[in-house]
Amino acid sequence: MQPVIETDHAIQLLGKGYICVPLRAGGKHLDLQTMEYHPLHLQSRRKDMKELAFRSIAFQLAQKPPTGDDIERWFWRFAGNVGIIGGFANLLILDFDDVAGYRGWADLHLPLSRGTPVAKSPRGFHVYLRTHEPAVSSSLYCGMRRVGHVKALGGYVVGSPSVLSDGSSYNWVEGQSPFDVDPQAIESLASLSLRAVSPFKFHYDRLLGRGFFAPR
Repeated sequence: MQPVIETDHAIQLLGKGYICVPLRAGGKHLDLQTMEYHPLHLQSRRKDMKELAFRSIAFQLAQKPPTGDDIERWFWRFAGNVGIIGGFANLLILDFDDVAGYRGWADLHLPLSRGTPVAKSPRGFHVYLRTHEPAVSSSLYCGMRRVGHVKALGGYVVGSPSVLSDGSSYNWVEGQSPFDVDPQAIESLASLSLRAVSPFKFHYDRLLGRGFFAPR
């Protein structure tokens, strides 16, 4: 059964530093029509246009968050899924693709993993943190293995309560919802034994000085 997202719930999360956005019923895609955007990608059926729209809107909302009135309008009698925008107030979400990858990391960082918001996804886990500096969405590596994605600026995750068309769901771990605990602050992914790129690419980019520009 598709959950009904309560407007008050979404507004309360905004007060806690989380931006909720409507997703299409049974899926993971932004409900652009509900958000009053023209969904051009539905006309062209182009994946690159869809990804551009979703990244751009997520980035924009993290920089210029919606008001309580916007949230009320989006979620009034809304019966789709809910997404949570990364990057707002430096929110960073570790999106682990499977349980093994999450458990392997969490066992090495028990105080952190047990003291910050965590949600169970159909296949893995979402870990909610805050960084001191803005971060960008990327892949997520633990050692040599890619274990998922980082959702920060330009990204979002499916939040709780949400149900996919196959009946699988997203739910907060007991005692670790945003209303139970606040996101732990971290210095960087490296401080958690994680990287946004493979170790080979990380060292190669540093050798060539890639990834930064000189301010003017």
